[in-house]
Amino acid sequence: MTRWTPKQIGFMKEAIRVARRGWGLVSPNPLVGAVLAKNNRLIARGWHQGPGQDHAEIMALTEAGKKAKGAELYVNLEPCRHYGRTGPCVEAILKAGVKKVYYAISDPNPVAAGGAAYLAERGVLVDRGLLAKDAGELNQFFLKHATTGLPFVILKTAASLDGKIATRTGDSRWITDKAARNFGHIIRAGVDAILIGRTTASHDDPELSARPWGSRKMHRQPLRVVLDPLLHLPLSLKIFNPDFGGRTLVACLEEADLASQEKIRALGHEVWPIAKTESGQISLKALLAKLGATQIQSVLIEPGATLAFSALIAEPVVDLAHIFYAPIFLGGRDAPTLVGGVGLESLREAQYAEILKIGRRGPDIHLIARPSGGFNPHLIPLGT
Repeated sequence: MTRWTPKQIGFMKEAIRVARRGWGLVSPNPLVGAVLAKNNRLIARGWHQGPGQDHAEIMALTEAGKKAKGAELYVNLEPCRHYGRTGPCVEAILKAGVKKVYYAISDPNPVAAGGAAYLAERGVLVDRGLLAKDAGELNQFFLKHATTGLPFVILKTAASLDGKIATRTGDSRWITDKAARNFGHIIRAGVDAILIGRTTASHDDPELSARPWGSRKMHRQPLRVVLDPLLHLPLSLKIFNPDFGGRTLVACLEEADLASQEKIRALGHEVWPIAKTESGQISLKALLAKLGATQIQSVLIEPGATLAFSALIAEPVVDLAHIFYAPIFLGGRDAPTLVGGVGLESLREAQYAEILKIGRRGPDIHLIARPSGGFNPHLIPLGT
């Protein structure tokens, strides 16, 4: 079994750290960071900043210049060997005279894979697996889409301690504190699409935008996706307003009125008729498959109670759930709960989840869970 020194682990941690700077900027490419080290000292670093721009390895090699000769390269994803919008990183690595490459996980994309073998055949020492678990978690969106063709699905919701997402009159702003809401915008900034149901759209009239934080600049807003089975939503909603920028995709049932579909398209938005489930709902699985085919790698679901039931239980599609619990009690038999729908008849039907982390965001409890069947990057052989 390969052993790595604390220095080597530290260099790869730095590569993963700088890779995160590309959050929300690089899709459909992966998040990649690279570090060059020589004589146990870091001499250069780089990260991918977006499609068509230099890959992380090229950025680091450019910064190092002639000092790259004889250096070690640490990168969280196998260097590519194909010609796309930029040239293959392996050729630049060979030309620079790098003596050894440490990479965390292999590239599952058959078009870009093979870089490690290519380097090894030409005399470069190659070592795979350093911090593979961390690297897999970093690129969950890319890995799921590359291996299944489906987008990675995050569900984010908030409730009181007694599981209510609003009062009996529907008042829900704001259950959680500012810190939890800001975290939600960080997630929004990193995903390709945000999905809501018809009730949330009509009741809250949200913009469904990601707001930048600090000095961060948004290069694009995520696609807005709303479920409107029979196209009854008023076109005066913000999601249809061109002043808010971006486009909205409305998923409806196949029997939805054709004239209503054309009115939405006339505003510059998209309408997708989607097959329905046995219960007559829009099939989330069918919708996600179609989104994945258009290079949407990640979807954030911000559900009401009914959509939460569909996504978590009736048609489970969620890979990771962020649930916030505010330190309040709301009560009420008629107050909507975290997960609504028709419910299950037996505990044997329950949808289980693995609790990954419990922490705090301001005064609120932040629970992160992976539902059973959700994509797990640690179960694919990428470098352990």
